[in-house]
Amino acid sequence: MQRSKLTIVAAAVIFICSNVVLGFDPLGPPRALLGQGKPSVGIDYMYSKMEIKMEGFLGFPDMDVSDLEINKLYTNVGYGLTDRWDIFARLGGAVIDIDRGENITNPSSMIGTSDPSLAIGAGTRVTFFEWEQVCLGMLAQVSFTPYENFKGNPSSTLFASPATMQSEIHLTEVQIAFGPTWNCTEYLSVYGGPFLHLIDGNADLFITTTSTGSALVRPSIEQSTILGGYVGATLRFSEHPNISCNFEFQVTESGHALAIQIAISP
Repeated sequence: MQRSKLTIVAAAVIFICSNVVLGFDPLGPPRALLGQGKPSVGIDYMYSKMEIKMEGFLGFPDMDVSDLEINKLYTNVGYGLTDRWDIFARLGGAVIDIDRGENITNPSSMIGTSDPSLAIGAGTRVTFFEWEQVCLGMLAQVSFTPYENFKGNPSSTLFASPATMQSEIHLTEVQIAFGPTWNCTEYLSVYGGPFLHLIDGNADLFITTTSTGSALVRPSIEQSTILGGYVGATLRFSEHPNISCNFEFQVTESGHALAIQIAISP
């Protein structure tokens, strides 16, 4: 009965996420970690750099936005529903920066760097089976961040005229990861595998030029690549309470990310 519930959960998550497109959040081991009825609390940090695709506007074609950097810092709380099924939620902040030099040939070079913005997320981990020191499982998570109050780049031009841009970017990010976890010793484990790396997004761009006046455009945002891989290691510092730290690297064809997670549970 328990295994059938986990299968239903995995199928539902994949169905819900199938219509969204690329983003990065910390993953951690693709397995249940806590045990039934046990809580956890921790801090997650992630730095990522990637390329995304933005829909064309004002006569410009679809554009590749390169060297988009995101820093995220979360508080993470989790709970073990069963010994093979955890859930967790995140609350924190994020900053996004669009490199001007790498995008000088398209209007995204005008956007600049956002103020710190609220970031929220949630997810689940399940263990499918265990064999001696190795287990196989999956993780699925979703987050939402509305990036606002961008500091637009000065001295921008559009249609050969001085221009300014007020920007908001809304990103809903999804990741679904599979893979094994190997418990090397009592205090060290390693994990990794493939993942689907997804964003559904849009930008609100209010553009003003001296020659054409003002215009509001809402281009959509989607991924450059969907599939990626990840590898990480977990160090456990104590057993009662359980204090652990994950170090992780994620990569796709068009981006990469580094993450650190610290968690405490009874």
